[in-house]
Amino acid sequence: MMKYSYNIGLILLVLAFAGTGCQKTKTNDTWVTFQVSRAGNFYFQPEGEPEYEKVIPDSSGRCIFTTKLEESGYYQYTNTKQQFYSVYCVPGARMEICEDSSGVTFRGDLAAENTFLAENRFTAVVPEEIPAYSEEWIKINTAEQNRLLEKLNTSDLSSEFIQVQTLKYRYDFYRQLLEGPALRSMFMDEEINLPDHYYDFLKDLKFDHPFITRVPKWFPTMLAAFERMEKEEMIEVSPERYMEIYAGKIENEKVRSRFLVHLLNFTLDKGYSEDLPAHIARVRPLITDPADVQQLAVLETRYRQAREANQTILRGMPAPAFEAVDVKGNKYTSDQFKEKVQVLDFWFTGCIPCRAEQPYMEKLAEELKDRPVVFIALSLDTGEELTGLWKQMVRNKEGKEYHLNVPEGFKSYLAKAYSIRAVPRIIIIDQKGKIVDAYAKRPSDPKLKVQLLELMQ
Repeated sequence: MMKYSYNIGLILLVLAFAGTGCQKTKTNDTWVTFQVSRAGNFYFQPEGEPEYEKVIPDSSGRCIFTTKLEESGYYQYTNTKQQFYSVYCVPGARMEICEDSSGVTFRGDLAAENTFLAENRFTAVVPEEIPAYSEEWIKINTAEQNRLLEKLNTSDLSSEFIQVQTLKYRYDFYRQLLEGPALRSMFMDEEINLPDHYYDFLKDLKFDHPFITRVPKWFPTMLAAFERMEKEEMIEVSPERYMEIYAGKIENEKVRSRFLVHLLNFTLDKGYSEDLPAHIARVRPLITDPADVQQLAVLETRYRQAREANQTILRGMPAPAFEAVDVKGNKYTSDQFKEKVQVLDFWFTGCIPCRAEQPYMEKLAEELKDRPVVFIALSLDTGEELTGLWKQMVRNKEGKEYHLNVPEGFKSYLAKAYSIRAVPRIIIIDQKGKIVDAYAKRPSDPKLKVQLLELMQ
């Protein structure tokens, strides 16, 4: 959540990092001093955080914040011109970031490291005439990454920084390779043609360094790697055992422990999971770090709270009946799909991730067209304009998926019955009309297909 202030000084002295205590005698209290002579807002927060933390002076023109760092990591400084800088921090550091009309400079502890970061960014930018994610694009970016790594490893910077920054360069590139094509296709409406063997780098990918968890967005990058390995048939696809399978690919014990706790939290963040206790039981022996072990109790409490909040749509309960209409106004009810497995896909036209999932759902419907399963896309669009857009989007679809609209959308009985507050949301109902999974995997996840095949055996 962005925080605002209207008091801007010519020279602003800020000791930043939200935290507790300001005693310099505590060696793991990290202090960052900002000296900014340009008018404008600037921000400082852990790199990878989705929200921006504005640095705010107090009544005397000073704001003092500290944080207790247990290990090194990265923060992001956004200057008054809205330019981004990675800032490397370690426990107990006393650092200074200076901004004036000539730019941004670093003083104090880690000045050399942060100057290196500012001057040696990996941006994955290539000439416009080169197709994104083509073989030539990969070749250019690989060469650039190798150049930066060579420069880093021949520098006289601290050994720990070199190790962590080496991982950061690599993970920044992995994230580009894994997430970039889909994001570019989703937000820029481009058709991306990946070269053969594009994902071969995953075959040799190692998770064997304890510093991995210090890299920004390390968890989503690792998760994206495992999910892509599933799609490329590099690892087994199992709805029941996937956490164990992922863990088996992580060589470092500390990283494995931390990843599993993040994965369990991520599962709950996405919605109530009936299988969470079974997942916890399977991976508990692999969660060995004391801090991670403590998190298990928190997770189990969260699970109980989620179960209570979803007690009307638990597995085995009768699925709420629905009524919906197609583009011609023909009415459909859930009774028409009895004795078939139903896959309900709730979405609306303004949801870009929903639209990105549609080709996967259509492909899955085609692959399982001879099975006793039906795929029903349920639009929650309301109002003449949005329902008109929905009709335009689905009118000429010729796949095996039903495209229906739920009158009253998010305010409908159906949306309230399933506690739908965000989309896309996938729900599976069995042949007897009982709920199997009220928070199922998305169609882009191959575990959904395996789950459906198991259900129809």
